[in-house]
Amino acid sequence: MGKAARDMLTQGRGGKVLAVVNHATYLLTERGELIWLANGESPMHRRCILLPARLPTLTVGSAFRSGERWISLESGTKLDFRKSEVWAAPVVPVQDVIELDILPNKLIAVVEAFLSQESPLGFGLFIRSILQIARKENVYPSFQSEDVLTKTAWPVAEKIARACLARNLLKVLKKAEPLVGLGEGLTPAGDDFLGGLLFARYLLISAFPYLIPMEIPNLHEWIDTGVHRTNLISFTLLRDNIAGHALEPLNRFGIALLTNQPAEKVILAASELIKVGHSTGWSLLAGFVTGMLLAFQK
Repeated sequence: MGKAARDMLTQGRGGKVLAVVNHATYLLTERGELIWLANGESPMHRRCILLPARLPTLTVGSAFRSGERWISLESGTKLDFRKSEVWAAPVVPVQDVIELDILPNKLIAVVEAFLSQESPLGFGLFIRSILQIARKENVYPSFQSEDVLTKTAWPVAEKIARACLARNLLKVLKKAEPLVGLGEGLTPAGDDFLGGLLFARYLLISAFPYLIPMEIPNLHEWIDTGVHRTNLISFTLLRDNIAGHALEPLNRFGIALLTNQPAEKVILAASELIKVGHSTGWSLLAGFVTGMLLAFQK
């Protein structure tokens, strides 16, 4: 169980089943906190509790009660977490961080090697074009796609990539607004892309706190304006990414990239990341790669 999920299961709290999607059950506490129950194949997250077996399908809106390490569902099922391990995301080991001027070449080499083995989906289709921009700012890639969503979103993503390369974070936020809630499914691709980008910013601040100015005034106020343009689950995950709380494979990918870990470990983490959802992992990866352009030197 994620540390945040454990902290939310305090005596006397309860709530309701918010959604049941893709074998995961999302619970909303009385205090408006989100946690979810999933099977063991799901990636870890601070809000996630992994179960050894699937739950019977629950009714949306049905109630639950919770106490110290237990949840009692309206269906009659009681879940006991007293023996559960608590998961917390690893932090960037600052003593092992690579030199800033090495990062661009490592990113490009690793991502190109990874793309040579995989066929991108969703906003992952942007990655090759983003790498072209990273190599040479005045290159304008010819992006072609038969998918209406990616065709619509690419001009926005391109402007964001160029703003990242210029380290113009206020422009990044301004250009990013059309992506909030853009797409279908539990987490729209636009939210995933922005989540990956803003998590990349968080890790860069952690790894290079004195080398890259990355403060964004009113960042949380900016994201709060998008609450009505997407669903609660996706909005919560987007806010978590801004605060440095990402899915485990994205966290692992970022730390492996920023430290002296070999390319093989970075690629392995990327391989796990793209398994998340139909194209969620790819869109997170595309956003993260775009966010890394903040670390490129002109």
